[in-house]
Amino acid sequence: MNKEQIIQQLINSYSDAYQNLGYSSLMGKIVALLISEPEPVSLDQISESLSMSKGPVSQICRKLKEHRLIEKVWIPGERKDYYKAADDIFGQAFSNYAHSMKRNLAIAEQCMNELEKLSGQDEQTDHLEARMREMANFYRAMDQHNKEFIEEWRKNIKPEIVDVVN
Repeated sequence: MNKEQIIQQLINSYSDAYQNLGYSSLMGKIVALLISEPEPVSLDQISESLSMSKGPVSQICRKLKEHRLIEKVWIPGERKDYYKAADDIFGQAFSNYAHSMKRNLAIAEQCMNELEKLSGQDEQTDHLEARMREMANFYRAMDQHNKEFIEEWRKNIKPEIVDVVN
């Protein structure tokens, strides 16, 4: 397999992965393309590389920028918009994921608070209260694990990888 085929395989795999997570497949394609490029890429180049019109590409780039997965880059003398993958794209993607897990914890806690008022009412209420307690405990443990992981990643693992690449 040559370099172009590997990049195309990466783009297709990211497209599928993002779609499986409920995101736009274009989002995955743009992320993969920017991961593969050592230099910033213009919006026109992204559109051309992915055979997509500029409008949807621009819209998805804004979303990816809001999620801090890509960065807009200013190139002196250029009027076009350029983008690159964020320096810590993988750590940021994990942080975004961890944040969504915190929302699940909030859901469990909210339901538990309401169900405690109805405790003992019937078997289903008690069952649901127990499951929400289990869910809350699960997401609390996951939150603690995620915090420890991202701290380890940013302090120890990522610097080692950056040193090897540079």
